[in-house]
Amino acid sequence: MRGALIASWEEDLRAVRQDSFDVGRGREALIFIQRFYSLISSLRAPIQRSWGAGGHVHVVDSPEIGGPGPRVSQSRIRLRNHGEVVMVELFSYMDGTARANPAAGLDRDIRVADVEPLVFVTELYRTAVGFLQVALNLGLLLGDATWLFEHAAANHFVSAGRWATVGEVYRRATREFAVADSFETVLSWLGPKVESGGADGFNGSNGSGGSSGDGVELSLSIEQLHGFLEPQADLDNFLQLVQVAVAADQEDQRVESSAIASSLGLDALAVTKLGRLAAAAPDVCREVEFSPDYSEWSFLPSYNAHFFRRVHTIDDFLVVEGSLVPRAAVEGTTTTSPGTAFKLEEGSSLPDGIVTFLMTDVVESTPMWIQSRASMYQAMRRHDQLLTAAGRRGGAASGSVRAVAGPVVAVRADGGVDWGGGRVGSGLPVAGGQQVREAAAARGGEPDPGFRDDLHDRGRHPALGYSARVGRQAAPRGT
Repeated sequence: MRGALIASWEEDLRAVRQDSFDVGRGREALIFIQRFYSLISSLRAPIQRSWGAGGHVHVVDSPEIGGPGPRVSQSRIRLRNHGEVVMVELFSYMDGTARANPAAGLDRDIRVADVEPLVFVTELYRTAVGFLQVALNLGLLLGDATWLFEHAAANHFVSAGRWATVGEVYRRATREFAVADSFETVLSWLGPKVESGGADGFNGSNGSGGSSGDGVELSLSIEQLHGFLEPQADLDNFLQLVQVAVAADQEDQRVESSAIASSLGLDALAVTKLGRLAAAAPDVCREVEFSPDYSEWSFLPSYNAHFFRRVHTIDDFLVVEGSLVPRAAVEGTTTTSPGTAFKLEEGSSLPDGIVTFLMTDVVESTPMWIQSRASMYQAMRRHDQLLTAAGRRGGAASGSVRAVAGPVVAVRADGGVDWGGGRVGSGLPVAGGQQVREAAAARGGEPDPGFRDDLHDRGRHPALGYSARVGRQAAPRGT
């Protein structure tokens, strides 16, 4: 579904770039609503398949402007024409009745009169992404414009067999699509994700004021590539390589690119791309040997390769890869030596005081992981996004009441999402009516002298001990 949504979005961005996108001057609100409802209708088939082979998503079209609006699963969205603005309302079905759900955060007014076509398109798809994420409990990772440049990088990798530089990606995107962000803005977005592996490193110039950074190489992870349709054939080859590595691990043999090309029937470009993907998978490969252009390579299977013996999809691979702790070597780091990646700055010290941990427990999660790893992976990724957002809103907890408020906010955030199982008890149900329990526990050293706990009489109970007791008592109640 993400691929279909991206294709439609890029088609409209291409039309804006070519000055052929019609916003319907004088009746922008009407055109906005018509385009939105038409977009959801066009995505009907991929939406129905978005939960995989094990589930079929209920979709109801509602093309009438004054109608109830389209429904996806247990969520319905309605757009109202208020002249210069479009009002967005979300409804969730409980016990067969649709009720307004402003807590989902989608309700808002969108000004569409006299706006630029690019703003019009951005608001249109921003609304669609928000609605589908809530309705399907999926993290589409389309919240900002980075996806457009990552897609350009993925397409370059598929066609050229190498990672593009940020400058190449930006030029490729802006020549085809309407883009509102400057090169410097895009570089700041992609900065943490890139390596100075380009021909010019950080000494290049973007040609607009002398800014450097256009030679920085933009390499994408397996997970990032998995979000686009074009690299799927290369990712299928990678999965077969993982299985070969698992078998080679049993025989303690090296994996050679020539043998892989022969057994899988790959051409030179496919072998090169496979080598670059292998280089980004330290949990699969060790003692690697690559030619400068990655046309020839060999490696020994990683010590962790045996964990991937039951991996059959990229989702399975990502689940297993994410479960391996400690992570594979980064900047000389190994499982026995922290290397440079974990080196603290000289003279730096850790803060002291109270630390409140937010703990989650998915009841009976093991059978669900066994039954459907891919579905649970998607559900838990969405769950993590909700908790992260709730934590950022809550900020630091300076006392027991505020510490307990963290799990409460998290539970409410989880409870605002339809997980397909119906509400049971006070926790969050996932597949089959299971629950997620949230609890807080405080641990730390000596309390800050200025610390004042909310629930204890100063001088009678140490703040740390009382906070810890609150956490232990909260857990069985699913607070």
